Amino acid sequence: MYEPVGVGLLATSPLFEGLPASDLVDLARVVRRRSVSAGDVLWHQGTAAKGMAIIIEGRVAVALRLPGDRTVDLAEVGPGETLGELPLIDGGPHSATARVTEAGSMLFLSRADFVAFLSRPGPVACVLWRGFVGVATARLRRQLAYLGDSLGPPPSGRAAAGPAPTPAQLEFTGPPDSRYIRRMANFRAFEPLALWGFLTRGRYARVERGQTLEEEGGPATGLYVVINGGVERVVIRGDRRIRVGLAGPGRAFGYEGLIDGEPAPSTAIARERALLLVLSPDAFARLFQGDIDESLVFLDVITRDAAAWLRQALRPQARLATGPIA
Repeated sequence: MYEPVGVGLLATSPLFEGLPASDLVDLARVVRRRSVSAGDVLWHQGTAAKGMAIIIEGRVAVALRLPGDRTVDLAEVGPGETLGELPLIDGGPHSATARVTEAGSMLFLSRADFVAFLSRPGPVACVLWRGFVGVATARLRRQLAYLGDSLGPPPSGRAAAGPAPTPAQLEFTGPPDSRYIRRMANFRAFEPLALWGFLTRGRYARVERGQTLEEEGGPATGLYVVINGGVERVVIRGDRRIRVGLAGPGRAFGYEGLIDGEPAPSTAIARERALLLVLSPDAFARLFQGDIDESLVFLDVITRDAAAWLRQALRPQARLATGPIA
């Protein structure tokens, strides 16, 4: 049964922090609070998402279905945590099954209402994207820390691949043909002028295969967007490593530490010769905190990118949960 939602309750959620009071009032009209019982299944893995949930009271287990009719519990989340936001960001299905383990109550926001709020004029979309990418960043850090802990203590010195350069140490080059960039899947939907405003905030650099671009435990040096080639993200402990995922054309990395001020959560190494768009921390901050058209393009790109990294990191996490990774 649904219950009314107070504006004060919404204002405490990291997703909606910074929304103007008038928008919070409108949001309270469409978000629904619902009591849940232990054993309730909020949704099943692979099903189309109708919305997302924010836990107010109680706990929910997140489980992944594996080949061979096996299921593994990935996490148990509690008050303040969000569930089901990935499909709202990237349009995909639910990545795991969510089952209530402790009775409580939750807030539910439908996909239709989420899309309606994103289309509102003014800074609303930028505020929502910042909230979503912040939540996704925190969740990705937890997933990568879990993978790293499975291999041993964190590295005390430099990663085996060598020290990561700062943007100032990279070999910069001229920009590629703008028509090539506009054809990339991650950028195709954007208005050309706003997209170009984002893409001209940084510089382009060539990197060679095997070059380290980001080092776990090191400071955030900038945002990197792959224009061509590929960069893999790995968690390294001595001679053991877990590949988290691959960043191909249109994908980004390096923004976690720029968002939360923490060290880099993984190591990024060029898998092949690549061309990157590099944004300095200052350029990143101006776009991330802004509410202009270029900021909206930028926030859309990195939020969807964070969702993609979360989905990729589920695979090694699931393998680890069913047995050690060599």
